Amino acid sequence: MTVATEQLWRNKTYSLLLVLVFFMHLASYLIIPVFPVFLKKARALSLGQVGLVLGIGSLTYQAGSLLGGPLSDRLGRRFIMITGALLQAGAMLGYHFSESYPLFLFFSGLNGLGVGLLSPTIKAMIADKVRADQRTAAFSWRGIFAHSGIIIAGLTITWMTARNLYPFLLSAMVFLLLATAIRFILPNDRCTGDDCKKTPLSEYRHILRHRSFLLFSAISLLIWAFYAQFALVLPLRGEYVLKSAHLIGLIWTINSVSVVLLQGLISRYVLFRINPYLSLIGGILMVGAGLFGIGFADRFATLSTAAVLFIIGEMLLMPVTDSLVGHFAREEWLGAYFGMANFVSGIGTALGTSIGGTMLERLGGVGSTYPWIVYALATVVLAIVMGLFAMYAMPRHKRGTPASAVYPTQPGRRKEPAK
Repeated sequence: MTVATEQLWRNKTYSLLLVLVFFMHLASYLIIPVFPVFLKKARALSLGQVGLVLGIGSLTYQAGSLLGGPLSDRLGRRFIMITGALLQAGAMLGYHFSESYPLFLFFSGLNGLGVGLLSPTIKAMIADKVRADQRTAAFSWRGIFAHSGIIIAGLTITWMTARNLYPFLLSAMVFLLLATAIRFILPNDRCTGDDCKKTPLSEYRHILRHRSFLLFSAISLLIWAFYAQFALVLPLRGEYVLKSAHLIGLIWTINSVSVVLLQGLISRYVLFRINPYLSLIGGILMVGAGLFGIGFADRFATLSTAAVLFIIGEMLLMPVTDSLVGHFAREEWLGAYFGMANFVSGIGTALGTSIGGTMLERLGGVGSTYPWIVYALATVVLAIVMGLFAMYAMPRHKRGTPASAVYPTQPGRRKEPAK
Protein backbone atom coordinates (compact mmCIF):
# COMPACT_ATOMS: atom_id res chain seq x y z
CA MET A 1 0.00 0.00 0.00
CA THR A 2 2.95 2.35 0.59
CA VAL A 3 3.99 2.53 -3.07
CA ALA A 4 0.40 2.90 -4.21
CA THR A 5 -0.16 5.67 -1.65
CA GLU A 6 2.93 7.61 -2.76
CA GLN A 7 1.71 7.46 -6.35
CA LEU A 8 -1.80 8.55 -5.34
CA TRP A 9 -0.54 11.60 -3.44
CA ARG A 10 1.13 12.85 -6.62
CA ASN A 11 -2.31 12.91 -8.23
CA LYS A 12 -3.51 16.46 -7.58
CA THR A 13 -7.13 15.94 -8.60
CA TYR A 14 -7.43 12.84 -6.43
CA SER A 15 -6.03 14.76 -3.44
CA LEU A 16 -8.57 17.54 -3.97
CA LEU A 17 -11.37 14.99 -4.15
CA LEU A 18 -10.32 13.58 -0.77
CA VAL A 19 -10.66 17.07 0.74
CA LEU A 20 -14.17 17.29 -0.70
CA VAL A 21 -14.98 13.86 0.76
CA PHE A 22 -13.85 15.14 4.17
CA PHE A 23 -16.23 18.13 4.11
CA MET A 24 -19.11 16.12 2.63
CA HIS A 25 -18.99 13.68 5.56
CA LEU A 26 -18.42 16.45 8.09
CA ALA A 27 -21.65 18.13 6.96
CA SER A 28 -23.65 14.89 6.78
CA TYR A 29 -22.58 13.50 10.15
CA LEU A 30 -23.45 16.66 11.98
CA ILE A 31 -26.99 15.34 11.44
CA ILE A 32 -26.96 11.54 11.09
CA PRO A 33 -26.06 10.59 14.70
CA VAL A 34 -28.95 12.53 16.25
CA PHE A 35 -31.56 12.72 13.50
CA PRO A 36 -33.63 9.67 14.55
CA VAL A 37 -33.62 10.85 18.17
CA PHE A 38 -34.54 14.39 17.07
CA LEU A 39 -37.51 13.09 15.08
CA LYS A 40 -38.69 10.82 17.89
CA LYS A 41 -38.14 13.14 20.85
CA ALA A 42 -38.28 16.71 19.55
CA ARG A 43 -40.94 16.12 16.87
CA ALA A 44 -42.79 13.20 18.54
CA LEU A 45 -42.75 10.86 15.54
CA SER A 46 -43.32 7.13 15.98
CA LEU A 47 -40.61 4.57 15.24
CA GLY A 48 -42.43 3.64 12.04
CA GLN A 49 -42.56 7.29 10.96
CA VAL A 50 -38.86 7.74 11.77
CA GLY A 51 -38.08 4.74 9.58
CA LEU A 52 -40.18 6.17 6.74
CA VAL A 53 -38.52 9.60 6.96
CA LEU A 54 -35.12 7.94 6.65
CA GLY A 55 -36.45 5.61 3.97
CA ILE A 56 -37.89 8.34 1.71
CA GLY A 57 -34.45 9.93 1.57
CA SER A 58 -33.02 6.63 0.43
CA LEU A 59 -35.68 6.35 -2.29
CA THR A 60 -34.84 9.74 -3.76
CA TYR A 61 -31.18 8.85 -3.40
CA GLN A 62 -31.91 6.25 -6.07
CA ALA A 63 -33.29 8.88 -8.42
CA GLY A 64 -30.27 11.11 -7.91
CA SER A 65 -27.91 8.20 -8.47
CA LEU A 66 -29.59 7.19 -11.73
CA LEU A 67 -29.71 10.77 -12.98
CA GLY A 68 -26.16 11.56 -11.91
CA GLY A 69 -24.44 9.27 -14.42
CA PRO A 70 -26.10 10.47 -17.64
CA LEU A 71 -26.28 14.09 -16.44
CA SER A 72 -22.60 14.22 -15.51
CA ASP A 73 -21.83 12.88 -18.97
CA ARG A 74 -23.63 15.87 -20.46
CA LEU A 75 -23.28 18.67 -17.91
CA GLY A 76 -19.97 17.73 -16.28
CA ARG A 77 -19.28 16.10 -12.94
CA ARG A 78 -18.40 19.42 -11.31
CA PHE A 79 -21.87 20.83 -12.06
CA ILE A 80 -23.60 17.71 -10.71
CA MET A 81 -21.57 17.80 -7.49
CA ILE A 82 -22.37 21.50 -6.95
CA THR A 83 -26.08 20.81 -7.50
CA GLY A 84 -26.01 17.91 -5.04
CA ALA A 85 -24.30 19.98 -2.32
CA LEU A 86 -26.80 22.84 -2.76
CA LEU A 87 -29.78 20.47 -2.51
CA GLN A 88 -28.41 19.07 0.72
CA ALA A 89 -27.88 22.58 2.09
CA GLY A 90 -31.53 23.35 1.32
CA ALA A 91 -32.62 20.16 3.06
CA MET A 92 -30.67 21.04 6.22
CA LEU A 93 -32.40 24.41 6.35
CA GLY A 94 -35.72 22.64 5.90
CA TYR A 95 -34.99 20.29 8.80
CA HIS A 96 -34.23 23.27 11.03
CA PHE A 97 -37.52 25.07 10.37
CA SER A 98 -39.89 22.12 9.85
CA GLU A 99 -42.45 21.06 12.44
CA SER A 100 -44.69 18.55 10.64
CA TYR A 101 -44.22 14.96 9.48
CA PRO A 102 -45.02 15.71 5.78
CA LEU A 103 -42.37 18.44 5.69
CA PHE A 104 -39.76 16.07 7.10
CA LEU A 105 -40.69 13.57 4.40
CA PHE A 106 -40.23 16.28 1.74
CA PHE A 107 -36.89 17.55 2.99
CA SER A 108 -35.62 14.02 3.55
CA GLY A 109 -36.46 13.39 -0.11
CA LEU A 110 -34.60 16.55 -1.11
CA ASN A 111 -31.58 15.51 0.93
CA GLY A 112 -31.58 12.05 -0.61
CA LEU A 113 -31.65 13.53 -4.10
CA GLY A 114 -28.66 15.70 -3.25
CA VAL A 115 -26.70 12.78 -1.82
CA GLY A 116 -27.55 10.73 -4.91
CA LEU A 117 -26.06 13.40 -7.16
CA LEU A 118 -23.00 14.19 -5.04
CA SER A 119 -21.71 10.93 -3.60
CA PRO A 120 -21.59 8.61 -6.66
CA THR A 121 -20.20 11.40 -8.84
CA ILE A 122 -17.25 11.86 -6.47
CA LYS A 123 -16.70 8.09 -6.43
CA ALA A 124 -16.84 7.92 -10.22
CA MET A 125 -14.32 10.76 -10.50
CA ILE A 126 -11.98 9.01 -8.04
CA ALA A 127 -12.20 5.78 -10.04
CA ASP A 128 -11.62 7.74 -13.24
CA LYS A 129 -8.57 9.63 -11.97
CA VAL A 130 -6.60 6.66 -10.62
CA ARG A 131 -5.30 3.50 -12.27
CA ALA A 132 -7.34 0.31 -12.01
CA ASP A 133 -4.73 -1.34 -9.75
CA GLN A 134 -4.82 1.68 -7.39
CA ARG A 135 -8.56 1.72 -6.79
CA THR A 136 -8.70 -0.36 -3.60
CA ALA A 137 -5.99 1.86 -2.08
CA ALA A 138 -7.75 4.98 -3.39
CA PHE A 139 -11.08 4.01 -1.84
CA SER A 140 -9.36 2.98 1.40
CA TRP A 141 -7.96 6.51 1.68
CA ARG A 142 -11.37 7.86 0.77
CA GLY A 143 -12.70 6.00 3.81
CA ILE A 144 -10.00 7.48 6.02
CA PHE A 145 -10.77 11.05 4.91
CA ALA A 146 -14.50 10.43 5.21
CA HIS A 147 -14.12 9.29 8.80
CA SER A 148 -11.77 12.15 9.60
CA GLY A 149 -14.71 14.40 8.75
CA ILE A 150 -16.98 12.25 10.91
CA ILE A 151 -14.56 12.66 13.85
CA ILE A 152 -14.90 16.44 13.73
CA ALA A 153 -18.66 16.13 13.27
CA GLY A 154 -18.95 13.72 16.20
CA LEU A 155 -17.06 16.01 18.56
CA THR A 156 -19.12 18.97 17.41
CA ILE A 157 -22.45 17.21 17.80
CA THR A 158 -21.46 15.96 21.27
CA TRP A 159 -20.78 19.54 22.34
CA MET A 160 -23.97 20.90 20.74
CA THR A 161 -26.38 18.27 22.07
CA ALA A 162 -24.96 18.77 25.56
CA ARG A 163 -26.34 22.30 25.21
CA ASN A 164 -29.62 21.12 23.66
CA LEU A 165 -28.65 22.50 20.27
CA TYR A 166 -29.27 20.81 16.91
CA PRO A 167 -26.72 21.56 14.19
CA PHE A 168 -28.90 21.84 11.07
CA LEU A 169 -27.87 25.42 10.32
CA LEU A 170 -24.19 24.56 10.78
CA SER A 171 -24.56 21.60 8.42
CA ALA A 172 -26.25 23.81 5.82
CA MET A 173 -23.33 26.25 6.04
CA VAL A 174 -20.78 23.48 5.48
CA PHE A 175 -22.67 22.21 2.44
CA LEU A 176 -22.73 25.74 1.01
CA LEU A 177 -18.97 26.02 1.56
CA LEU A 178 -18.56 22.60 -0.08
CA ALA A 179 -20.46 23.74 -3.17
CA THR A 180 -18.28 26.86 -3.33
CA ALA A 181 -15.10 24.81 -2.99
CA ILE A 182 -16.16 22.43 -5.77
CA ARG A 183 -16.85 25.41 -8.01
CA PHE A 184 -13.39 26.93 -7.57
CA ILE A 185 -10.96 24.04 -7.01
CA LEU A 186 -12.16 21.54 -9.62
CA PRO A 187 -11.79 22.26 -13.34
CA ASN A 188 -14.87 22.73 -15.49
CA ASP A 189 -15.24 19.34 -17.16
CA ARG A 190 -18.42 20.06 -19.10
CA CYS A 191 -18.04 18.73 -22.63
CA THR A 192 -18.98 21.25 -25.34
CA GLY A 193 -18.35 21.78 -29.03
CA ASP A 194 -18.38 19.58 -32.11
CA ASP A 195 -15.60 17.34 -30.81
CA CYS A 196 -17.59 16.42 -27.70
CA LYS A 197 -18.77 12.83 -27.89
CA LYS A 198 -21.51 12.01 -25.39
CA THR A 199 -22.61 8.47 -24.69
CA PRO A 200 -26.14 7.98 -26.13
CA LEU A 201 -28.70 7.19 -23.44
CA SER A 202 -29.53 3.96 -25.25
CA GLU A 203 -26.01 2.72 -24.56
CA TYR A 204 -26.71 2.53 -20.83
CA ARG A 205 -29.06 -0.40 -21.45
CA HIS A 206 -25.99 -2.63 -21.78
CA ILE A 207 -25.51 -2.36 -18.02
CA LEU A 208 -28.80 -4.24 -17.62
CA ARG A 209 -27.34 -7.14 -19.62
CA HIS A 210 -24.16 -7.36 -17.53
CA ARG A 211 -24.94 -10.55 -15.60
CA SER A 212 -22.07 -10.53 -13.08
CA PHE A 213 -22.66 -6.90 -12.20
CA LEU A 214 -26.41 -7.45 -11.80
CA LEU A 215 -25.84 -10.40 -9.48
CA PHE A 216 -23.33 -8.36 -7.50
CA SER A 217 -25.87 -5.51 -7.33
CA ALA A 218 -28.55 -7.86 -5.95
CA ILE A 219 -26.18 -8.97 -3.17
CA SER A 220 -25.18 -5.34 -2.57
CA LEU A 221 -28.84 -4.38 -2.11
CA LEU A 222 -29.13 -6.88 0.75
CA ILE A 223 -25.83 -5.70 2.26
CA TRP A 224 -26.95 -2.06 2.18
CA ALA A 225 -30.32 -2.91 3.75
CA PHE A 226 -28.43 -4.64 6.55
CA TYR A 227 -25.81 -1.91 6.86
CA ALA A 228 -28.49 0.80 7.09
CA GLN A 229 -29.72 -0.60 10.41
CA PHE A 230 -26.79 0.97 12.27
CA ALA A 231 -27.82 4.59 11.66
CA LEU A 232 -31.34 3.69 12.78
CA VAL A 233 -30.70 1.57 15.87
CA LEU A 234 -27.57 3.08 17.43
CA PRO A 235 -29.11 6.51 18.18
CA LEU A 236 -32.32 4.92 19.49
CA ARG A 237 -30.58 2.23 21.56
CA GLY A 238 -28.03 4.78 22.77
CA GLU A 239 -30.76 7.11 23.96
CA TYR A 240 -32.55 4.18 25.63
CA VAL A 241 -29.44 2.98 27.47
CA LEU A 242 -27.81 6.32 28.28
CA LYS A 243 -31.10 8.21 28.87
CA SER A 244 -29.66 11.03 26.75
CA ALA A 245 -28.48 11.76 23.21
CA HIS A 246 -25.44 13.70 24.43
CA LEU A 247 -22.85 10.93 23.99
CA ILE A 248 -24.17 9.35 20.80
CA GLY A 249 -22.08 11.62 18.58
CA LEU A 250 -19.01 10.60 20.61
CA ILE A 251 -19.61 6.95 19.65
CA TRP A 252 -19.46 7.98 15.98
CA THR A 253 -16.23 9.80 16.75
CA ILE A 254 -14.73 6.66 18.32
CA ASN A 255 -15.75 4.70 15.23
CA SER A 256 -14.14 7.22 12.93
CA VAL A 257 -10.92 7.30 14.95
CA SER A 258 -10.89 3.51 14.57
CA VAL A 259 -11.14 3.87 10.79
CA VAL A 260 -8.32 6.42 10.65
CA LEU A 261 -6.09 4.18 12.77
CA LEU A 262 -7.02 0.79 11.35
CA GLN A 263 -8.12 1.20 7.71
CA GLY A 264 -4.56 1.32 6.40
CA LEU A 265 -3.59 -1.79 8.37
CA ILE A 266 -6.71 -3.67 7.30
CA SER A 267 -6.11 -2.70 3.68
CA ARG A 268 -2.46 -3.75 3.77
CA TYR A 269 -2.80 -7.01 5.69
CA VAL A 270 -6.32 -8.12 4.71
CA LEU A 271 -7.81 -6.44 1.64
CA PHE A 272 -4.64 -6.76 -0.46
CA ARG A 273 -3.95 -10.34 0.64
CA ILE A 274 -7.27 -12.17 0.23
CA ASN A 275 -9.89 -12.41 -2.48
CA PRO A 276 -12.27 -9.42 -2.32
CA TYR A 277 -15.33 -11.65 -2.01
CA LEU A 278 -13.90 -13.19 1.15
CA SER A 279 -13.46 -9.65 2.49
CA LEU A 280 -17.16 -9.07 1.87
CA ILE A 281 -18.12 -12.21 3.81
CA GLY A 282 -15.90 -11.15 6.72
CA GLY A 283 -17.40 -7.66 6.61
CA ILE A 284 -20.95 -9.02 6.78
CA LEU A 285 -20.10 -11.13 9.82
CA MET A 286 -18.51 -8.18 11.64
CA VAL A 287 -21.41 -5.83 10.80
CA GLY A 288 -23.83 -8.46 12.13
CA ALA A 289 -21.78 -8.92 15.29
CA GLY A 290 -21.87 -5.17 15.86
CA LEU A 291 -25.64 -4.90 15.41
CA PHE A 292 -26.25 -7.89 17.67
CA GLY A 293 -23.91 -6.41 20.30
CA ILE A 294 -25.71 -3.05 20.27
CA GLY A 295 -28.90 -4.81 21.34
CA PHE A 296 -27.29 -6.18 24.50
CA ALA A 297 -25.07 -3.21 25.37
CA ASP A 298 -26.02 -1.64 28.69
CA ARG A 299 -23.56 1.24 29.03
CA PHE A 300 -21.42 3.61 27.00
CA ALA A 301 -18.39 1.28 26.94
CA THR A 302 -20.30 -1.72 25.58
CA LEU A 303 -22.18 0.42 23.07
CA SER A 304 -18.85 1.76 21.82
CA THR A 305 -17.36 -1.75 21.61
CA ALA A 306 -20.30 -3.01 19.56
CA ALA A 307 -20.05 0.04 17.31
CA VAL A 308 -16.33 -0.63 16.72
CA LEU A 309 -17.15 -4.22 15.69
CA PHE A 310 -19.60 -2.77 13.19
CA ILE A 311 -17.08 -0.28 11.84
CA ILE A 312 -14.46 -3.02 11.33
CA GLY A 313 -17.06 -4.70 9.15
CA GLU A 314 -17.47 -1.44 7.24
CA MET A 315 -13.70 -1.26 6.70
CA LEU A 316 -13.82 -4.72 5.15
CA LEU A 317 -16.89 -3.99 3.04
CA MET A 318 -16.79 -0.47 1.64
CA PRO A 319 -13.40 -0.14 -0.14
CA VAL A 320 -13.89 -3.55 -1.75
CA THR A 321 -17.46 -2.81 -2.81
CA ASP A 322 -16.45 0.45 -4.51
CA SER A 323 -13.39 -1.17 -6.09
CA LEU A 324 -15.50 -4.03 -7.48
CA VAL A 325 -17.87 -1.58 -9.15
CA GLY A 326 -14.84 -0.16 -10.98
CA HIS A 327 -13.73 -3.72 -11.76
CA PHE A 328 -17.03 -4.57 -13.44
CA ALA A 329 -17.41 -1.25 -15.29
CA ARG A 330 -16.36 -0.20 -18.74
CA GLU A 331 -14.06 2.78 -18.34
CA GLU A 332 -16.21 5.17 -20.40
CA TRP A 333 -19.27 4.24 -18.32
CA LEU A 334 -17.82 4.69 -14.84
CA GLY A 335 -20.36 7.39 -13.96
CA ALA A 336 -23.26 5.19 -15.05
CA TYR A 337 -21.96 2.13 -13.20
CA PHE A 338 -21.40 4.06 -9.97
CA GLY A 339 -24.80 5.68 -10.45
CA MET A 340 -26.39 2.24 -10.76
CA ALA A 341 -24.45 1.01 -7.72
CA ASN A 342 -25.70 3.94 -5.67
CA PHE A 343 -29.21 3.40 -7.02
CA VAL A 344 -29.00 -0.12 -5.61
CA SER A 345 -27.63 1.16 -2.30
CA GLY A 346 -30.52 3.63 -2.14
CA ILE A 347 -33.07 0.86 -2.60
CA GLY A 348 -31.32 -1.25 0.02
CA THR A 349 -31.07 1.61 2.51
CA ALA A 350 -34.73 2.57 1.97
CA LEU A 351 -35.87 -0.99 2.50
CA GLY A 352 -33.54 -1.42 5.46
CA THR A 353 -34.63 1.67 7.37
CA SER A 354 -38.34 1.27 6.57
CA ILE A 355 -38.45 -2.43 7.43
CA GLY A 356 -36.10 -1.93 10.39
CA GLY A 357 -38.26 0.80 11.92
CA THR A 358 -41.42 -1.27 11.53
CA MET A 359 -39.69 -4.39 12.89
CA LEU A 360 -38.46 -2.54 15.97
CA GLU A 361 -41.94 -1.19 16.60
CA ARG A 362 -43.65 -4.58 16.26
CA LEU A 363 -41.05 -6.58 18.19
CA GLY A 364 -41.08 -4.38 21.26
CA GLY A 365 -38.62 -1.58 20.44
CA VAL A 366 -34.92 -1.29 21.18
CA GLY A 367 -35.44 -2.52 24.74
CA SER A 368 -36.64 -5.94 23.57
CA THR A 369 -34.33 -8.88 22.74
CA TYR A 370 -36.33 -10.03 19.70
CA PRO A 371 -35.08 -7.47 17.12
CA TRP A 372 -31.46 -8.33 17.88
CA ILE A 373 -32.10 -12.05 17.43
CA VAL A 374 -33.54 -11.20 14.00
CA TYR A 375 -30.33 -9.30 13.18
CA ALA A 376 -28.26 -12.35 14.17
CA LEU A 377 -30.31 -14.65 11.92
CA ALA A 378 -30.07 -12.13 9.07
CA THR A 379 -26.28 -12.11 9.45
CA VAL A 380 -26.06 -15.86 8.95
CA VAL A 381 -28.39 -15.85 5.95
CA LEU A 382 -26.61 -12.93 4.27
CA ALA A 383 -23.16 -14.49 4.81
CA ILE A 384 -24.37 -17.73 3.20
CA VAL A 385 -25.79 -15.86 0.20
CA MET A 386 -22.53 -13.93 -0.19
CA GLY A 387 -20.60 -17.20 0.03
CA LEU A 388 -22.66 -18.71 -2.81
CA PHE A 389 -22.02 -15.65 -4.97
CA ALA A 390 -18.31 -15.83 -4.13
CA MET A 391 -18.20 -19.41 -5.43
CA TYR A 392 -19.62 -18.11 -8.71
CA ALA A 393 -17.54 -14.94 -8.96
CA MET A 394 -14.09 -15.88 -7.63
CA PRO A 395 -13.01 -17.96 -10.67
CA ARG A 396 -14.01 -15.04 -12.93
CA HIS A 397 -12.22 -12.35 -10.97
CA LYS A 398 -8.81 -11.03 -12.04
CA ARG A 399 -7.34 -8.81 -9.37
CA GLY A 400 -6.37 -5.33 -10.53
CA THR A 401 -7.97 -5.69 -13.95
CA PRO A 402 -11.22 -3.98 -14.96
CA ALA A 403 -13.84 -6.53 -15.97
CA SER A 404 -14.22 -4.87 -19.37
CA ALA A 405 -10.52 -5.41 -20.04
CA VAL A 406 -10.76 -9.15 -19.44
CA TYR A 407 -12.63 -9.50 -22.73
CA PRO A 408 -10.80 -7.31 -25.27
CA THR A 409 -12.56 -5.88 -28.25
CA GLN A 410 -12.13 -7.72 -31.51
CA PRO A 411 -11.53 -5.64 -34.64
CA GLY A 412 -14.76 -4.26 -35.99
CA ARG A 413 -16.80 -5.17 -32.91
CA ARG A 414 -18.06 -3.06 -30.02
CA LYS A 415 -16.60 -3.99 -26.64
CA GLU A 416 -19.32 -5.18 -24.25
CA PRO A 417 -19.08 -5.49 -20.47
CA ALA A 418 -17.88 -8.81 -19.16
CA LYS A 419 -20.63 -11.26 -18.37
